[in-house]
Amino acid sequence: MSTASIIISILFVLCLTVPAGTHSLGLIKADDKPSQKWFIPLFFGVFQGVFVMGGFALGKLFAHLITYIATYMVFAMMIVVAVKMFVESMKILKGKMMYTVSNDTELALLVFMSCINTLLMSLMGPYFMPFGKGWYMLAVIVAGFLWSFFTIRVPFEPKMIKKVSFIEFSASVFMVIIAILYLFTDLI
Repeated sequence: MSTASIIISILFVLCLTVPAGTHSLGLIKADDKPSQKWFIPLFFGVFQGVFVMGGFALGKLFAHLITYIATYMVFAMMIVVAVKMFVESMKILKGKMMYTVSNDTELALLVFMSCINTLLMSLMGPYFMPFGKGWYMLAVIVAGFLWSFFTIRVPFEPKMIKKVSFIEFSASVFMVIIAILYLFTDLI
């Protein structure tokens, strides 16, 4: 892999896992146990990896159906994920996508929602998986953990809504750029 490929692949993984950060904003309060400050980000990260494996397994089942159009399907899936992130960024800006969690079931549902992008892209895993399957899964786990780890302690304030919305919007723009690079170059 060239240096440009590695940088683009890292950027792809970071963009893909941005919802882990946006969904975990402000989940920890000052009086919460210190173990929760590590457990919740770990939960976000590990589930990102679980969804990579689940998506890859599902994608492998149906890979024979799209062999001839796989490049275009990967491109289309990147665009779908980018549009989904763009819509989420607009909802965040309007205050409609910020969450509070009061029990473990709600946390599990929130983690599930943050992993949808990872699942969608992993469906194309037989045709597109930067770094290879094992390293890709590890990169997604680490990125999901880090996004959540850094945003979980940030207090939920109105000014943070704009920043979080901008981060998700930027990730959607980068995802479109990466999709175009994937389709028209051999960098990824």
